[in-house]
Amino acid sequence: MPSRYVTLVLVLSLALTLPAAAVDPAAPFSIAPGLFQPDAEQLGLKQIPSERTLLYQPTEDGHKFCHHANLVVFRSEMYCMWSNGLEHEDAPGQRVFYCRSTDGREWTEPTLLTEHNVGDGYCVAGGFLVDGERLIAFYTGTGASNFHPDTALLARTTTDGRNWSEPLRITEGFFIDGPWRLPGGRMFLAGEHVGARRESGRMRLLSTSMQDGLGGWEESSIAVQPLNNFGYTEPCPFLRPDGTLILPFRNYSGYLYASTSSDDGRTWTDPVQTDFPDSLARFSCGNLPDGTAFMISNSSPKRLDRSLLTIALSSDGVTFDRAWLVRGEPTEQRFSGKHKINGWQYPHALIWNSELYIAYSINKEDVSVTRIALENLGVKN
Repeated sequence: MPSRYVTLVLVLSLALTLPAAAVDPAAPFSIAPGLFQPDAEQLGLKQIPSERTLLYQPTEDGHKFCHHANLVVFRSEMYCMWSNGLEHEDAPGQRVFYCRSTDGREWTEPTLLTEHNVGDGYCVAGGFLVDGERLIAFYTGTGASNFHPDTALLARTTTDGRNWSEPLRITEGFFIDGPWRLPGGRMFLAGEHVGARRESGRMRLLSTSMQDGLGGWEESSIAVQPLNNFGYTEPCPFLRPDGTLILPFRNYSGYLYASTSSDDGRTWTDPVQTDFPDSLARFSCGNLPDGTAFMISNSSPKRLDRSLLTIALSSDGVTFDRAWLVRGEPTEQRFSGKHKINGWQYPHALIWNSELYIAYSINKEDVSVTRIALENLGVKN
């Protein structure tokens, strides 16, 4: 084989995979050496035992786009919502569907939650919140595009999970996750700036003392540099044992950035690059019942490689030192559409009845839920 050909192949292969990130001493978290092995099959991870349920699968004559899955438990039932579009991602006609389950295994048929539009926009699933006897469903109503100045978070409420109120506008911005309750009693909400605010910022971070998440939101302080390294940041927090709030961010580097807050999300440190690989995708963070932090993501530094869905754990919220493969079978989309790609995508997770539930889209077409017994993660409930 000519040496110039070998050189060309080597150059092309290096261009496809980013170099390992150096560990910044200021990074809020890191991975243990060898946790993910980029050159090994399926990153060298073992498959974790699990059970799966398919919630939605489009047909030729139906809506063929699904994404942005979100879970909640309300009155002993689990709910899952997701964005549901005709053909393309984030296009006119996109609505929000949801379904319910009493045991996490058998689910109702999908039901329309909202098709409310702002101008010529569309709907994006934005997560749930339980406020006593009310379930609150959030969604983003866009203008002509995701970052249009009219794009805002809206909400509908229900007391029975079937009948919903009229929409209430909450705040401007683009959101795909609902509010989080923090140990100090405040609520925290994270999404994206829209309109002219994106000229100087990216992530929009808010907190409030109102427990229903329907008002009182105050914008949190955070600096973002370099700005062009961030597009959608899709923040999702977890806690350290000392109560420090850790907030990772999606970005273009191939590795998650992250900030910390010690005042219930009112102020944040400057985002710092970690060495946790990320393929430019939404991830899901949180804490297991014993306080262990989890990160569910497409943990490859290859941009938009969503072929593997993984879970990593950290006991101290500083070093992720255990990881497994959640899904890694080959997938192939059945219907064409703008921005569609293959893979296991945009996870959202919660704990219910001694199991970790992970909802996600498959090829941005199907919606599925994976159940993992906590004991298989080495965690006692």
